[in-house]
Amino acid sequence: MGGSLLTGGNVLSVIGRVVGRDYSGNKLVLVVSAMKGVTDLLIRAFDNHDPNALDEALSIYMNEALNLGFNKLVSSLELIREDLRRFISLGDPWIRDYVIVHGELLSTLLVERVLNDSLGFKAKAVYEPGIVTDGNWGGFASVDHESSSKNVVGKLGNMLSKYDVIVVPGFLGITNDGRYTSLGRGGGSDYTASLLASYLGASRLTFYTDSGGILSGDPRIINDPVLLREVGYDEAYTASLLGAKKFHPRTFEPLLKSRVLTIITDPWREDGTYVVNNCTLSPKLIALNEVGKGIFKVSVIGCRISQIDHLRSEAYKIITSYDTEGVKDEQHAVSALLNNWDDAVSLARELHRWVRAWIA
Repeated sequence: MGGSLLTGGNVLSVIGRVVGRDYSGNKLVLVVSAMKGVTDLLIRAFDNHDPNALDEALSIYMNEALNLGFNKLVSSLELIREDLRRFISLGDPWIRDYVIVHGELLSTLLVERVLNDSLGFKAKAVYEPGIVTDGNWGGFASVDHESSSKNVVGKLGNMLSKYDVIVVPGFLGITNDGRYTSLGRGGGSDYTASLLASYLGASRLTFYTDSGGILSGDPRIINDPVLLREVGYDEAYTASLLGAKKFHPRTFEPLLKSRVLTIITDPWREDGTYVVNNCTLSPKLIALNEVGKGIFKVSVIGCRISQIDHLRSEAYKIITSYDTEGVKDEQHAVSALLNNWDDAVSLARELHRWVRAWIA
């Protein structure tokens, strides 16, 4: 669950809506992100040795706990704040990861109380679900899938036999010597959810975001993006690598060969984007990203688009009308590099008009 949904005064309604939709008598693993703005504050607290930023981050949780009547939780949060104060004056890379993953850990504490005390579920927080990583700190930790799969199945499988809902922090793993690592900004919790769904053989995985699904383009750039009803896992994976959606680049990697049915939606809408293990041969979405200083990459993404002659030809006809630094064919994308932002935006919009003709 994206942190942009967990805002002050909104946690109870969001969690209530999510479990109301997804529980239905079945066991549920709920992966949570830090509340909105908390991770940035924790990064500032550590990087600048700034206790005020730490206090601001913890106060977001304390205020929410007070509003919900969780007075004992407030006392626990005060102790955690004092503990973290000692760490933000240190400089070791592993300690930085330890500090910033606390946003997810605090959300896990809070959501566990919401589920048990406010919503009447039998819920349990698991602060370390068993995802094993190397010690590559700073958001670059790599997952040991063999060890992680065994750990997750053993730990969460046992917990699911006892509880209705298991609450798990996203964004983090743990080394063999017991130190927290971060899995990377920009959807680290989504990556966590995909890993757990893959290891547990889940029948369904729901990503809750504020966008409600995958759009055909970034609404900050594209004036008329549409919600895609269905994309293939290969397309979604390519889109995440190219930055077309705010997912961790490896979000869909664990699901590429799985049978997990995935939907991307928000808590209040009935529709969304289904991600499935097949794809239709058509262009579907546009990505635009800065990939180097003053170098912008515009991509049109669709199932095997570079291998379908007429699709590739139409994309090239549009792209080559611009002054590009090169065109690249990828299995599910055709991309162009430009060194002018305005031209990149113009190309993205023109390619999107072509995409809209296919998906309208």
